[in-house]
Amino acid sequence: MKTLSLLFFLVACLVIAGCKNEKVTPQQLQGTYKGSFASVNTASASDRSGLLGGSAQVVISGNNYQGGSTAVQQSRGSYVIKDNAITFTDSLVHTANFNWSLLLSGTFKQSTKGDSVVWTKTLGTFNFIFTLKKQ
Repeated sequence: MKTLSLLFFLVACLVIAGCKNEKVTPQQLQGTYKGSFASVNTASASDRSGLLGGSAQVVISGNNYQGGSTAVQQSRGSYVIKDNAITFTDSLVHTANFNWSLLLSGTFKQSTKGDSVVWTKTLGTFNFIFTLKKQ
């Protein structure tokens, strides 16, 4: 179990380290993206509490988006890009009985890795990482 936790942590670190800080514009983001979502506790590779992962899908049209991780409720709203950051503003109403930080909402660092876009949001010791490829 510890080996699996350590492996997951190392893979997440490699994903983050291997990303390029290329500017991605709203015009480049148009379309459907599929990939993965992971939340990683950077404080401890052996602590799996709060770790969550799964598939993700986001559809972007104009300055609007919908989708997110299959691990939590979906998001829908608008987004803006400034420098290497993308800020999602979720317009849906959600219940209070889940971890809101898992939604595709808030400001993410935006980078590219090969033909994928990587969005990373850090809250405390957790990184929330969407790795998506345009379909």
